[in-house]
Amino acid sequence: MRLSRRLVTGAAACALLVAAACSTSPTRSSVPAPADWTPETEQDPLTGATSPAEPSPEEADEAPAGDAPADGSAAAERGLIAAAGPTGLRLMSPSGQVVGELAADLIVTQPTWSRDGLRLAATFTDPTSGTSQVAVVDIVAGEVVTAPARRPYFFYSWNHDGTRLAALGPGSMGGTALDILDHVGIPTSESPLQHGSIYLAWEPDGRRLLVHAGPQLLLVSDPDSLDDYDELGPVGSGFLAAAWVPGTEDFLYVDAYRQPPGNGSSEAPAEEAGSDAIPRLVRRSLDGGEITDLGPVVALAGIAVHPDGDRVALSFATVESAEPAGPADSTGAVETASASQSADPSAGAQPRAEDWSGSVQILDLATTETFTILDRTGHWLEWSPDGRRLLMSSVAQQDTGGASLVWHVWDGDQLVELARFAPSVAFLSNYLRFADQYTETPRLWSPDSDAITFGANTAGGDVGAIARLDGSGAMTSLGPSDVSFWSPLPDSLPEPEPA
Repeated sequence: MRLSRRLVTGAAACALLVAAACSTSPTRSSVPAPADWTPETEQDPLTGATSPAEPSPEEADEAPAGDAPADGSAAAERGLIAAAGPTGLRLMSPSGQVVGELAADLIVTQPTWSRDGLRLAATFTDPTSGTSQVAVVDIVAGEVVTAPARRPYFFYSWNHDGTRLAALGPGSMGGTALDILDHVGIPTSESPLQHGSIYLAWEPDGRRLLVHAGPQLLLVSDPDSLDDYDELGPVGSGFLAAAWVPGTEDFLYVDAYRQPPGNGSSEAPAEEAGSDAIPRLVRRSLDGGEITDLGPVVALAGIAVHPDGDRVALSFATVESAEPAGPADSTGAVETASASQSADPSAGAQPRAEDWSGSVQILDLATTETFTILDRTGHWLEWSPDGRRLLMSSVAQQDTGGASLVWHVWDGDQLVELARFAPSVAFLSNYLRFADQYTETPRLWSPDSDAITFGANTAGGDVGAIARLDGSGAMTSLGPSDVSFWSPLPDSLPEPEPA
């Protein structure tokens, strides 16, 4: 059953979805929104078209204080927010109004929006049996499709046209395995690609996939045939995912074996490069073969290419083992995240404040000139959709009210502190420490580049949260959840089929 056109184009675009029952084959389900639900505005969460609607007295009484600014700016924000955790998935408008609920009795992880915001993938896990499923929500059709998962996937990445989904999970012999799924979560590759660690990046507007598998860099030209790939050579493990340069066929990666230009050995193979090689950032043309050395990048912690493809944000750490700080335990000690994909999230040393020195720098890809915008290691580098701002977090130098991290925003001229917060356990251990991989897909920024959403730890537990650029450091709670992510906006909304 499909939702009516009224529900697709109005504020209830995704309806009130219910979880599909676990099965051995793909299943679908959809139900319309309840008749007595009245939105705050007649707003399409995808297109942003609005018309005022007066709230009922009951809604006015039940609305949490601070859910929307007095000037109504929250009502003007667009897109949907997916908030997930151990008690299901909620889809919300930016004001916090729930417009869809899913799998309330299941553990939901890795909610991942397609790049056009029209689909949402997630992993459903039954807490009793441990069985996992892949769920894909079709926002326009108002349907959820589930399919058995080959493994409990801990990372998804949609390709640019939304026809394929790269999924990472535990390998059969340890390490990590990569599967390719179709748009409803069914595997298209017969066998996975397995390695000790795997990070990936889809080619913009193309089918090819760059895979950083252990120390090797691979190019998969046909994602449906993962055993057929080109080896681009050993590069080392001093970075996570390669980064494509928009508008080109070029990509950036770190070569741990490359010697600086002029040493007479810049093209030496790994076994001849020597152990004293300093990791260097490299720009490579995939089809032309040209390689440009962009300079040394010792202790690189993150890469984020600007949407225009003319510059890149680089984060550096002076202590190689440094990890974002987590919530304090009962003894007051701060937990840290492990640097391994499969390790215990609470493992690791407890860093001192001075161990977190580092920097975030902007590199001009044309001139290779750099300048520093933050004098501390930046975690989670993400450019806003309009390209005008860069989001990053750093460890709080002075703990205030339990906050251990700080969100910073750089607008090309000034650096401002957006909010201080303690991350939720899941956001810290499963997302923040893999930010170089996760920002390959839009995640935290609102589609209008005026707010962010994230998982925070509060006195009442872990919640989804919103911080707005005009919010003077205040955060708005979206209710209990581990993580929350904002949908992108589609370039155009497809016409729904008749009911």
